[in-house]
Amino acid sequence: MKAAIITEYGSPEVFKMADLPTPEIEDGQVLIQNKASSVNPVDTLVRQGKTRLITGLFGQHVLGADFSGVVMESKNPAFNVGSEVYGMLSAVKGGAYAEMLVAEEENMHFKPANISFTEAASIPLVGLTAWQGLMDNGKMLSRQHVLITGCTGGVGYIAVQIAKHFGNTVTGTCSESHADFAKQIGADHIIIYDKEEIPAEKQFDLIFDASGHFTISDLKDSLTDTGLFVTTRGGADSLGGVVDAAIDMVFQKRMKLVVVKPNSEELFQLAKLIEAGVIKPQVSKTFALENLGPAHQMVEEESFTGKVAVEI
Repeated sequence: MKAAIITEYGSPEVFKMADLPTPEIEDGQVLIQNKASSVNPVDTLVRQGKTRLITGLFGQHVLGADFSGVVMESKNPAFNVGSEVYGMLSAVKGGAYAEMLVAEEENMHFKPANISFTEAASIPLVGLTAWQGLMDNGKMLSRQHVLITGCTGGVGYIAVQIAKHFGNTVTGTCSESHADFAKQIGADHIIIYDKEEIPAEKQFDLIFDASGHFTISDLKDSLTDTGLFVTTRGGADSLGGVVDAAIDMVFQKRMKLVVVKPNSEELFQLAKLIEAGVIKPQVSKTFALENLGPAHQMVEEESFTGKVAVEI
């Protein structure tokens, strides 16, 4: 099978195309002919070697978490040969930048019928991060005031659509060039982050830091007395930010860190919202698997809405 591999950590140029053996499946698993994947920030961190204590690097390593494709062989009664599925592998271990992959039932669900394989592959990791951040960690209710930072990025734009669907008033932060898109996806109020501050008198029941730039100490004055702060990374822009976030995680009980995990039932909930037209996938640009390097470079260097997809 064709796959994009790395044999060393480094810049986007480290990707190489290779022919690898088709993996074999065990009981409970399925073999999927992968039609598409996408690039998430965590993929770029793995490629750079910033997760090397977890991933190591021995021989040929295939990155990528998101996938969407067709079941070619099944040892799981829930999925038949020919089933169209979508889902995510481990965000750190990867395996999705390849023509074929093996997945467990928990990693996937049936692909939403009304979108393409490419659109479906843009959803799983960011969709599950948004769902788990809002619903599981954030305990989001209806008729709340929710602030979503980075509301037009991969996680943020899904979070806006979910929060609006459940009847919340949503304020989002984004760049001026993305403000129109923020309005299109349903944000009630928009704060241009490099020009405006969060109004001092405004407080929120839930702050979802989809940008990963903040910790609760940065925004605690904007929380109600019972409000929760949920972040995807927690001040990860600098070493100082990481230290501050770690301290806050210990002492600030209202701060939660969402660590996304594959979840078949939640992928089903996302699929229902997509098929109902509640969540509309946003693919900013699509690259071929052979051009994975430029795809990673775009994620690292450019400002865009939604996701960067990879066709396989």
